[in-house]
Amino acid sequence: MRVRVGPLSSAGVGLWVAYARTVLSRSLVRPEDVGVALSPEMVELLESYLDAWEAAAGAGPTFEWETEASADEIIGLGSTWFLIASRLAEVAEQRGYPISPPEGEEFYRAVIIAFLDALDREGGTYAAMAAELRTEWPGLKPEEP
Repeated sequence: MRVRVGPLSSAGVGLWVAYARTVLSRSLVRPEDVGVALSPEMVELLESYLDAWEAAAGAGPTFEWETEASADEIIGLGSTWFLIASRLAEVAEQRGYPISPPEGEEFYRAVIIAFLDALDREGGTYAAMAAELRTEWPGLKPEEP
């Protein structure tokens, strides 16, 4: 599956990536804080995406990135990311602060939508999964801005 993000401003990408690296580090020390224990393979996969996004953001004022990934990789990554985002959103709501840095919101939404669009293009059960995640994903829910 092809996943493509951009063009969009690179401005908030670095900040969001730094935030995500902090969350990833915390998940290794206190998995209960992020709602999921990550396998070494998932940590490596997440780090590889963060590295790629950071490099693309550093290439200029406009962020553009794409990759080819298997459906299994996207589903595994998406499921893990959804669990983490849901847990962080729950804690953020309880404490009254945003789930992630507001400056990175455009990037966060663009990446999630790009991964869900890739699943959607595959059709069948992948599209059904994407449709369900769109209604439940923190930051994408219809009632959220």
